[in-house]
Amino acid sequence: MKRHPSIANAQTTTAESFDCAMIGGGPAGAAAAIAAGRMGARCVLIERHDVLGGMGTAALVCVFCPSNYDGYRFIIEGVFGEMRRELIAAGSIYEHPGGMEAFDPEAWAAILRRKCEEAGVEVLTGNSVITAEETADGVRLELGCGRTVHAKAVVDAAGHAAVARQLGAVTHFGRHDGKVMPLTFCYLLDGIDLAAVKAAIPHGVLYDRHTGEEYIRLGDCPELNVLLAEERRAGRVNIPRDHISAIYGIPGRPGRGFVNFGRVNIANPEDPQQVAAAEEEGRRQISDGVDFFRRCIPGFAHVEVVETARQIGVRESHHLCALHVLSAAEAEGCAQFPDAIAQSCYSIDIHIPDSDASVLKPFAPGTHFDIPWRCLIPNSGSGRVVVAGRCLGADHVAAGSLRVMPTMAATGEAGGITAALMADTGKPAREIGADAVRRRLLETGGILD
Repeated sequence: MKRHPSIANAQTTTAESFDCAMIGGGPAGAAAAIAAGRMGARCVLIERHDVLGGMGTAALVCVFCPSNYDGYRFIIEGVFGEMRRELIAAGSIYEHPGGMEAFDPEAWAAILRRKCEEAGVEVLTGNSVITAEETADGVRLELGCGRTVHAKAVVDAAGHAAVARQLGAVTHFGRHDGKVMPLTFCYLLDGIDLAAVKAAIPHGVLYDRHTGEEYIRLGDCPELNVLLAEERRAGRVNIPRDHISAIYGIPGRPGRGFVNFGRVNIANPEDPQQVAAAEEEGRRQISDGVDFFRRCIPGFAHVEVVETARQIGVRESHHLCALHVLSAAEAEGCAQFPDAIAQSCYSIDIHIPDSDASVLKPFAPGTHFDIPWRCLIPNSGSGRVVVAGRCLGADHVAAGSLRVMPTMAATGEAGGITAALMADTGKPAREIGADAVRRRLLETGGILD
């Protein structure tokens, strides 16, 4: 593997000293680490869970929302496209470019870890950053395990932008009134009778050509939503949600399905006590939901919960006050930017706070909006930090589209390239500029227009 010479020569013999530290092991943080590592930067990836993958593994949201395919062509490639193709080759994803693509969360986690290790990244799972402070030549990070890490550049992709905020970045919280989208506790069911589902709801079972498997695919199904409304009116279901978002099969596991159904409103998903209460309510909703499935859905009479998520799924918290904050008007108007580093065509998908309803505004086929490089760069605080993932600079509505995994990986890749260049040159983030980042993205298979 070709290494970036000036970064490689800058490595030290101290195990705790790195060129780049990536916070958060989801698709954004992992893609950032892989991209920077491939440029020769010595990287450490810090993830609080015992597994990489973020919401796709720890929260069992094991489906790629289609922000990467606009109906005519792929608009996201690079690191994400590479990993998606590996999932296809391994038979670990049900390929459906124009829709939700369910994948095996264990396979996803394994690919992320292997790609990081191949790029020379040190992966620290089961670790969190307790404190972050700027030093004369970088950032000092104290970890919960007692280790101290020093890095020349940091990519905060952990969702709440907590490290970036410790380093002086400013954020806004949730939508205009400070409220955030509700949370969902996802889980896996087993014992689904596919033949019975197919007989009752023919469009609810599809065939995947790569795996040769039939699989359940019930996403916002009108028939189920009518049943759900009746059960809620009768008081037999007490989940504040007007639809079942997804019941999708897991590759290689016939009769098993991932479920996204519950809804828990919360004031602050960063507050441990509120999160603990939300997870307790989320578990209650799992029981409520499974009872509904057994009573009402053909083929689900004997289903059992075989796995619950490590954490409740979080859709929104802090949004970076960046050099550019992507607005609702820009996202809905398919804005294009000269410093684009990623794109999205996934619907504006907003779970309305304090409500049982959602807003879903799809984009016309062949259209998308750009995410500028400036959305990754804080407009205040340390010049040694870049922000990627769902906490980048976007408002509540724009984030409703770009918060999904393919787009998050693309923003992370750009953030990792930026961080590697920062470590190489000693320049602060805003002085790196978009041009050098875009050149590298294009050289490595990125799609920017």
